[in-house]
Formats: sequence, structure tokens, C-alpha cells
Amino acid sequence: MGGIILIIVVIFTNVMIIKVATAALKLTGLDERTASFQALSALTGTGFTTRESELIISQPMRRRIVSILMVVGNAGLIAVIAGLASSFLTITSPWSILRFVILIVAIYLIFRMATHTRLARFLSKKIEKKLREKYKLQKRSVYQILDLGEDSGLAEVTLHEGSSCVGKTLAACDLIKRKILILAIERGKERILVPPRDHEFHAGDNLICYGSFAELRKMA
Repeated sequence: MGGIILIIVVIFTNVMIIKVATAALKLTGLDERTASFQALSALTGTGFTTRESELIISQPMRRRIVSILMVVGNAGLIAVIAGLASSFLTITSPWSILRFVILIVAIYLIFRMATHTRLARFLSKKIEKKLREKYKLQKRSVYQILDLGEDSGLAEVTLHEGSSCVGKTLAACDLIKRKILILAIERGKERILVPPRDHEFHAGDNLICYGSFAELRKMA
């Protein structure tokens, strides 16, 4: 039974580690969907060779978080294999079936807890708050994707409530005069490519922009 308990503890711990890592990656400027997927990919060692992984490699803090996840993921895999071996290879068949059922039920309950929308949102906010307090992390409003020199290039900009552009259209923000080009807007699951001039900005929008980094920081 000790092996089953070990597996359950490892799986639960890994779920919590993914939650913490997702919150930490969000504080570096990633959106929640990308942060969650990359945290899961790094911990399990699967799916990390995606185009989005370039966002991780190009930023030191993200590389550090992902490196820790990879090490922890390998250790967790070894623990799970050891637990499976001790639980199912050295006992009689009836006990194997019972313990297998217990393991499946436990995994199902952990999965339900991890995917419960309200609980996941509550845990995410709590973890993010603790990370901010303990490590003095602040979510970056502007993340440089490509530096083309002379303080300009491609960047991802997150609009906050206090942004002067929130509630205004692209035209009203005088983006042309400020030499800012909006290539795309990400709003939740919606992606708007090359938004029209009459499109209105909302708080929380993630913008892919080209322009002066100084102007982009003012915009956020």
C-alpha cells in the first residue's frame, strides 16, 4: 500500500507544482494558457518542442523556472515507477486489482480538483499573491520578443486598467503618430489579427506590437 500512497502523493505534488509554475510564468508576462501548457510540458518532458517554447528560451527567468520543472519532473517519474513496481509486482492478483482501483479513483479526484474552474482560479490567485509577496515578483506589462536595436522591435504588451488606451479605439490612441503598429490582439481565447482602426481596447488585452519600447511601456 505504501507504493500506492507514494504515487498519489507524487501526482498531487506535481499538480501543485504545475499550479505554482504557471503562476510564476504568468508573472513573467505569459498568458495563462501558454504558461499552463509550458509548465505541464516541462514537468512531463512532452510537447516542449513547440513554437511557443521559443518564448521560454528567450527569457532568463522563464528558463530558470522551466529548468527546475524538468529536474523535478524526472525525479517524480522515478518515484512513480518505484511506486508502481512495489505495488503491482510483489503482491497477489486480488490485492493488485483493489490497489489499482484505489489509484484510479485517487487520480480521478486529483484531476477533478485540478480542472475545477472556481478552485483553479482561487488557487491561481492565492499562489500568484504569495509569489509576489515572497519573491517581489511583478507581472511585466511589456515583454520584448525581438529587439531590432535603437530601443525598438517586436513586443507583447498587456493593457492594465490604468492604461490610457483602455476604452479607446486604435485611431483614438494616435498609434500612427507614436509609431506603434498593432499586429494582433489576444483577448481570452479570441485572437484578432491586424485589428481595424475602430477596434476598441479592453483591460487585460495582450497586444503583439512593433514600435519603440519606451512608447509601448507608456501605452501599457
